Amino acid sequence: MLLGFALTEHCNLRCPHCIRDDVTTVVNLSPELVFRTTEAARDLFGNVVVSMTGGEPTIHPQWDAIIAGLHARGVPYRFVTNGWHMRRLMPGLDRHPPAYVRISLSGADEATHDAERGRGSFRRVMMAMALLTSRQIPAALSIVIDRRDRHQVRRAADLAESLGALRLHYILPQPVPGSAARDSDLPPEEWPAVRDEILALAADPSRRCFIQMDYGAPAEDGRDEELCQTLSGQRVYVDAKGRLSVCCQLSEYGFNERDVVADLNELPFAEAWTRYQQGLAALARASRPRNDGDPFDKFPCMRCARSQGKMEWIRQYPASPWVGAAGPAPVRPLVTLGPRRVLAGTAA
Repeated sequence: MLLGFALTEHCNLRCPHCIRDDVTTVVNLSPELVFRTTEAARDLFGNVVVSMTGGEPTIHPQWDAIIAGLHARGVPYRFVTNGWHMRRLMPGLDRHPPAYVRISLSGADEATHDAERGRGSFRRVMMAMALLTSRQIPAALSIVIDRRDRHQVRRAADLAESLGALRLHYILPQPVPGSAARDSDLPPEEWPAVRDEILALAADPSRRCFIQMDYGAPAEDGRDEELCQTLSGQRVYVDAKGRLSVCCQLSEYGFNERDVVADLNELPFAEAWTRYQQGLAALARASRPRNDGDPFDKFPCMRCARSQGKMEWIRQYPASPWVGAAGPAPVRPLVTLGPRRVLAGTAA
């Protein structure tokens, strides 16, 4: 079981494509909750791997205590990072080596990446990869694909290969207000071509770096859609407030908290597990494909977000190519005024 924790909501960067609604508020998960939940998960599932994200997990004020505690308990851990602080982190990582580190890219060259993440950020990624590979710590890169870097799909694969990355993950980013406002999201009709280009790179036998399209892209024509790790029961997720969520991609996204099933500050994990299973089953039912010709129906993460009402915000961006992911505008109910019935109107 992959047990995910958002260690903090906070981040030192302000990427316009970030799916978290708020990375400025400093909310940190307590190490005690991490350890308590991890032990309870091991009791339920046996082997557990802890995966840490945020925000930027490595700026948690008790980062060293968390990785030391996991290492002492014999629990493998991995984390996702922007790579900015890797040099500072290395003494702790040398003492308590992670099983895997994934570093985020926003472009396959310095100009494209730094335009999104700030000057000097690309060089920090390069240094982070060098530090990790010098210790033989398994390291991967991930890159979001949008209008800015659509032309860099192959270049990103070459970069990952040159840096000794074990894997390169290509990500279809969920639209957010920042990306919708600047119109940087690729339209849905362009994603099959991106997927096919990535799959062609992955099939190249000369590449040592494993290449994969992360979950969320449409399935290949003629192939059944596979379940994600969450819906297939391989991953659970705890947000930065210590709440059990049905999915990390839904948590802190879409301006509602319908993904939350239990607060682990108040309810032990073993007791919350039943609620989680019920919530996950409900999500699976609500987000199953309808196969009704809706172009957004092919995107599983968009279906989940829509089923939870987490795409309503995009109606404020009618020019976005993803505005249809919200579904039809809800019609307000008829209001009875004596013998007359008046339509109250539709949502804006």
